Amino acid sequence: MLRLAEAADGYLARIRLPGGMIGAGQMRVLARLACEFGDGRVELTSRGNVQLRALAADAAGPLTDELARAGLLPSLSHDRVRNVVASPLAGLDGGPDLTGIVRALDHALRARPRLAELSGRFLFAVDDGRGDVAGLGADVTALVGADDAVVNGLATRDQDSEDGVVVAMLAFAEAFLDEAAAQGGTAWRIADLADGDERLRAAVAMRLGLAAAPEATTAVVQAPTRPVGLVGVDGTAVVLLAPLGRLTAAQLTWLAGQVTGRHARITPWRSVVVPDLADAAGTLDEAARLGFGVDAASPWLRLTACAGRPGCASALADVQADAVAFGARWPDRIVHVSGCDRHCGRPAGTEVDVTATSRGYQVAGV
Repeated sequence: MLRLAEAADGYLARIRLPGGMIGAGQMRVLARLACEFGDGRVELTSRGNVQLRALAADAAGPLTDELARAGLLPSLSHDRVRNVVASPLAGLDGGPDLTGIVRALDHALRARPRLAELSGRFLFAVDDGRGDVAGLGADVTALVGADDAVVNGLATRDQDSEDGVVVAMLAFAEAFLDEAAAQGGTAWRIADLADGDERLRAAVAMRLGLAAAPEATTAVVQAPTRPVGLVGVDGTAVVLLAPLGRLTAAQLTWLAGQVTGRHARITPWRSVVVPDLADAAGTLDEAARLGFGVDAASPWLRLTACAGRPGCASALADVQADAVAFGARWPDRIVHVSGCDRHCGRPAGTEVDVTATSRGYQVAGV
């Protein structure tokens, strides 16, 4: 059954979306389930997944059935390890489309029984070379270009196909399990291993007959990681910001109505990419009226916060209510507000770190 995590406001269900991809029908299902079982909202996570909150303890059974029918829970044994992020704008603004690789990776991951042993923190990233998800600290990162591909520093074979990339990525995952067992079996991620990067790279290179990639092909072009508004070569896609990473059921249902072509994409920055729009400018106008952030002036572009009170028992403040004031103090900085020193959901690149303590808020980075 679906694993629910207990929180102060009830139970929480995380629904994993490899590459952040979600269809219109799946959005409508989530909106309905949020109202029937939760608090009427859907949270976007820093790994491009979604969460339902305030669930009853007995919600796991019916949620499992509903999510499975919608294609959102294709494997009970492997669900917690389907952690895949991908460049959200890939294929929309000139780079390679990563959809095929993401889907092939997810399918192959679920097809290997042993990989269910990976921890829920183990992360795969598929980057189109712009460096947006390559900088998220994933365990296995593929840099995919038009003519070549590199996985954790190794040049893959069959660069013109998806198979070489997927085979290399899963080889690193299996090598991690081997090395973790050899080192005592307590590591959750590659960074937890002694000399993990070097040991795994050598093991995979030997197993697959791969060589280190030239330095030029391992470099990434750094681009803004938080695009908003009109995007894409032909301006037919939009990026909409979710206020503090949360969408109401009504907002999600409206989004579903905008998805007429390719799947929408949830980004690791708690925004939503909607491609293939007939009237992208009109969509932005309507989205603004519904409370989405639609341009660089939006506070939701640089402001995030954890669940805080009352949703989290560890939180020392209602950070969702207080976050807007902090964002207004530093409108040009990336600000994250945490309810405790665990800093859950803090994005990479946070510049101003606001943390609730027993004596008030502590601010770092100013």
